[in-house]
Amino acid sequence: MTEWYFVWVEGLRGPAPQKWSSDGLWGQVGRQDVIVRFALSDEEAHLPLDELARRHPVPDGK
Repeated sequence: MTEWYFVWVEGLRGPAPQKWSSDGLWGQVGRQDVIVRFALSDEEAHLPLDELARRHPVPDGK
């Protein structure tokens, strides 16, 4: 079963939201630009990035 993650990464213009699947997670875990990663529920996995960003804001200080 595929698990989904909402991820904040350091982008060129500040924190950038992304959604990763567990299928594509291999090789991504060690990335140095990851700020935080949230495991998503089945309900959240279908939400667009803007809604996920509202539910899981970038941590203070980033």
